[in-house]
Amino acid sequence: MWHFGLLKVVLRCTLLAALLAFAPASRSASDSGSPDFEVTVKQGDTLTGLAQQWLADPKRWAELQRHNKIENPDRLVPGNRLAIPASLLREKPAEVTVVSVSGRARKSDITLIAAGDRLREGETINTEENGYVTVQLVDGSTLRLQSRSNLNLERVRRLPGSDATETRIQLPSGQAEVKFNPGAAKASRFEIRTGFASAAVRGTEFRVGADARGTRSEVIEGTIAFAGLPPNAGPGQPADAVPISEGYGSIVDESRKPIAPVRLLDAPALPQEPVFQQAPALRLSFPPLEGAVSYRVWLAADAEFQQMFGAALLSRPEVSFSGLKAGSYVLKVRAIDKYGLEGRDAMVLVGILPDKPVGLQRSGSPAPVKTP
Repeated sequence: MWHFGLLKVVLRCTLLAALLAFAPASRSASDSGSPDFEVTVKQGDTLTGLAQQWLADPKRWAELQRHNKIENPDRLVPGNRLAIPASLLREKPAEVTVVSVSGRARKSDITLIAAGDRLREGETINTEENGYVTVQLVDGSTLRLQSRSNLNLERVRRLPGSDATETRIQLPSGQAEVKFNPGAAKASRFEIRTGFASAAVRGTEFRVGADARGTRSEVIEGTIAFAGLPPNAGPGQPADAVPISEGYGSIVDESRKPIAPVRLLDAPALPQEPVFQQAPALRLSFPPLEGAVSYRVWLAADAEFQQMFGAALLSRPEVSFSGLKAGSYVLKVRAIDKYGLEGRDAMVLVGILPDKPVGLQRSGSPAPVKTP
């Protein structure tokens, strides 16, 4: 007969293995250089020849000459680097890959989305209640679309002959969480737009949430350029973009102007050690956080939150989930301030024990012998 004590040891080993997934991956410093795409000049290259290779309109080669201050377009120095404004580059459509789906989500033709699907420029993703989708973008970045969200892949392009990409996403409603790939090409561009605001990024981790009242954005790592947008705004980053640094957030409402960056709330104080409770429910209270008006919680079977069990918005710091089976879980909690900005994450490992002790015969143990 196994006792709860031994079962706790087994679950603790499983949970500690999952804890490794909490360790943040090492990241390079965010790059704040020019968004120009650079080409190394080779022997025999001319400006008109490079324009034919790289520009959407090769006739605009003179703009390259002025941009790079080149005296003779037919005499380029091998080894020098030619800077090409991203707006002049020729591009081709690319695809994004669905990494995981939890619950139900549909694409443009209302068919269900599944892991491994490839989505093209112009397609949409719509997550239903308790539906979550993670996609890998062309540059290797990942985007996590939360429940009840709507997203449009407005522009997904790759520059021919290079690793540089351009991604522009429309988020009419819901929430998206982005982890930018620090190894993406310097000339790559990424932007999320809502009906109220634009968030243009490079080398960062951030969130964007949108509804009928406005847009919010929170920066977990790096920096974004956050700006209000007029109705029916066209492409191009607005001139009045406000930089938001790591650990801060901002909102844009009907005024279409971002408020001054606000420091995000700290992570709630969850237990440091794994929590063990008996099936079929989880009940957990934690100290209220100063400045918090509500809390958002998620429960999943994995540390990446790709196998979701459930989520909730709480008015009090009291977590409650029911219908849980015995096993290991991960609980994530965020505090929300008066602006609706969501703070830093707190996570704790949870072990759910069977409701009743389970009798097991250990492998290799001899069977009981009846005495005559």
